[in-house]
Amino acid sequence: MPMITIAGRNISYTINYKNRKTIQLKIIGADQLAVSAPPNTSLAELDRIIRTKAGWITKKMLYYRQLAANPVNASWHHGAALLFMGKPYTISIHLAAQHSLVELSEDVITVTTAGNTAAAVPGLLKAWYINQAAALLPGRTAEWSGKLGVQPNRIVIKEQQTRWGSCSSLGNINYNWRIIMAPASVIDYLVVHELCHLRVPNHSADFWRLVGAYLPDFKERRNWLKQNGALLSRPL
Repeated sequence: MPMITIAGRNISYTINYKNRKTIQLKIIGADQLAVSAPPNTSLAELDRIIRTKAGWITKKMLYYRQLAANPVNASWHHGAALLFMGKPYTISIHLAAQHSLVELSEDVITVTTAGNTAAAVPGLLKAWYINQAAALLPGRTAEWSGKLGVQPNRIVIKEQQTRWGSCSSLGNINYNWRIIMAPASVIDYLVVHELCHLRVPNHSADFWRLVGAYLPDFKERRNWLKQNGALLSRPL
């Protein structure tokens, strides 16, 4: 695997030659880079391109190192911390012979798992998060729909690998269940964002003006999601 030194750090990178015209760089870890390049691109040319992006690479990799050091959402084990509605809660796991249950208290998410084994805890937590999202998001969508004068055709809450939400040409709105880990203000930003697509189906200046008309501080809310998105996306 090729390696390059940037700001005193050795960074390894993979190369995927594709039928494309430009070189694309993607950060995939604290010290690793993925490169997509046109066929026959030389290592010398790749080295040159990577060095022109040294500042961006250094900034992004610092973010991933800081993320790796953040214990929140890093584990589902007893005593770990998971986010819910923007607040970290301590996980408390109790083994029982019967009756699996997830309960929320002031500072704790208590998981009682049947069968005297902790193996079911990730699935129980995921199901609980999805249920919480299903309980909250339709109501928030209905409230903001009334303010915007729009009506989505259908609301779906599901796992999405690269998106927090989407709005189809049929008026269906999809939400990533993990957004329930974000603060209420950020959840509302996502709801307004997707509903605005029912009026402006793109990300033009008109779209952002519409979002700003209802959420003047939308940039702050959007930035929170950008800065913490990887934290929310950690696998259970």
